[in-house]
Amino acid sequence: MESAVRFLDEQFGLTHPRFGSVYGLRQSRVGDNWEFDRRTAARVFIVRITDAEGAAIEQRSPTHARWGVADLRRRRREIHPEGVVLLTTGYVEGWIPDGPISLY
Repeated sequence: MESAVRFLDEQFGLTHPRFGSVYGLRQSRVGDNWEFDRRTAARVFIVRITDAEGAAIEQRSPTHARWGVADLRRRRREIHPEGVVLLTTGYVEGWIPDGPISLY
């Protein structure tokens, strides 16, 4: 969590991020070709931002864009790690319970 806060501050100027109550976990298996065949864990956090914060991020970096749920679903094959679109839409629509969700 501390690394995520530091990253958000450095990259986007978000000094007090508001994390969602759901987060994704991805654990690679020994046989997976992932990070040089080492077992790794990744966490995906959802951060709620205001429209003003979103606009500031877009101005700071023209490669960033705000997507709605329909955009996420349409471009799901471009988004990694696998399962992030399901995690995000489930959070936004309110049908995923609080806590960790496995991304596989």
